[in-house]
Amino acid sequence: MPFPSSHNSGIAEWRGAFENAEVNALHAKCFEHRESADDWWAQVNHFSLGWVCIRRSAKLVGFMNVAWDGGVHAFILDTMVDPAFQRQGIAKALIKEAVAHARRTDCEWLHVDFDPHLRPFYFDACGFKPTNAGLIPLK
Repeated sequence: MPFPSSHNSGIAEWRGAFENAEVNALHAKCFEHRESADDWWAQVNHFSLGWVCIRRSAKLVGFMNVAWDGGVHAFILDTMVDPAFQRQGIAKALIKEAVAHARRTDCEWLHVDFDPHLRPFYFDACGFKPTNAGLIPLK
């Protein structure tokens, strides 16, 4: 069941329908790069536990991918909120919907990586806990 937000963020839809062009456009806006022609639909249907879409007046304003290892680990990737709609509870609604659905699976852990300025959002607003982790930059 979709998560309705009391902050007028829209309805979060687990495994919602989307067009590749609208996710590519949202990704370009949110991560400040030129638009690509990635096949998001094939990617998430092949590799992901699920994804969350939020629309306002039919426009995709929020998207999140929930990848997984096929076992007990799920990973939040590509959290996107259209800059014109930020600070309205949309990202929190994306997280809540992802958590609710991940809990219904055999997953035991939901991981997220983020830039340092997003620490208060993920830890304070969404309830993630700090962990030790490692990273090797490949490029």
